[in-house]
Amino acid sequence: ALAQGTDVHSYLHMPLRRHAIVQALSRAAATITRSRDLSTRLHDAGVPFMKLRPIYNGVDTATFRPGDALAARKELGLPLDSQMILYVGNFLPVKNPLLLISAHARLCRTSSESCELVMIGTGPLEAKARRMANKLGSGANVHLVGRKSPAEVARFMQAADLLCVPSKQEGVPNVILEAFACGLRAVATRVGGIPEVLDKDCLGRLVPSADADALEKALGQTLMESPTRDAILRHAAQFSW
Repeated sequence: ALAQGTDVHSYLHMPLRRHAIVQALSRAAATITRSRDLSTRLHDAGVPFMKLRPIYNGVDTATFRPGDALAARKELGLPLDSQMILYVGNFLPVKNPLLLISAHARLCRTSSESCELVMIGTGPLEAKARRMANKLGSGANVHLVGRKSPAEVARFMQAADLLCVPSKQEGVPNVILEAFACGLRAVATRVGGIPEVLDKDCLGRLVPSADADALEKALGQTLMESPTRDAILRHAAQFSW
């Protein structure tokens, strides 16, 4: 069996689904989980620990790799002299993109440097995110670019200064591992299995879930620091296929 992430987080709070999950996984020869956190949650629910095998997703390092940021920005039509935060994910409540919109707007008001937010993805909160950015006065600095192919996502990662993952729940999101493979730092919420892979200062910062003030502060502090790209890439190497 395979346990991916937020589905397990949600279903374990539903008594009937929790019972069905525990029964099914207890009968399986083994279950692969995408993080140690998921294994712990399933074990606490009643699945025998010896049947749980945490295995992280791999990254295609032929696609996700370091690149020239200036060249990438020119190719993508992005400002060359601004700081750039990247979001990659669905516009769903569990991914909490509106938290990032709020934190970015605050950062735009307090920072002396221009800061762009590029958001890749689609979903039911997309229109609300656009309206919110305009209402908060940061609309001109927010770029909602829709869905992109993996190669296009990698190009945006090469152009960015950091990735932000503001989710309410997660397993270990591939997008963080892909960012590391591009030499990109991440600022993310301390949820699910994220702390298992964002576990060194050189990789970025962790913040509490649903705390816009903490997220703004972490984004600003990370943008002020020069990245140690070699250390990030050494960390990323353990997640290649």
